Amino acid sequence: MHKWRVGPVGSVSGERFWGSGFVLYDETGKPCATFGYFNESFAKAGREHVVAALANVASVIGAKGT
Repeated sequence: MHKWRVGPVGSVSGERFWGSGFVLYDETGKPCATFGYFNESFAKAGREHVVAALANVASVIGAKGT
């Protein structure tokens, strides 16, 4: 079982974007993806979908070196 986790909804920013979102952390605890949304309600819904996708997951294969 991999220990990927989804961070809390909060402010995120990146290349020309600033808004609400959350971070996905890999099995080592390193951030590997940031999801950004234009409002907090969309971010909360998106987070719940990612949490659901990771529930009972047997394997997650992350891109390395990108």
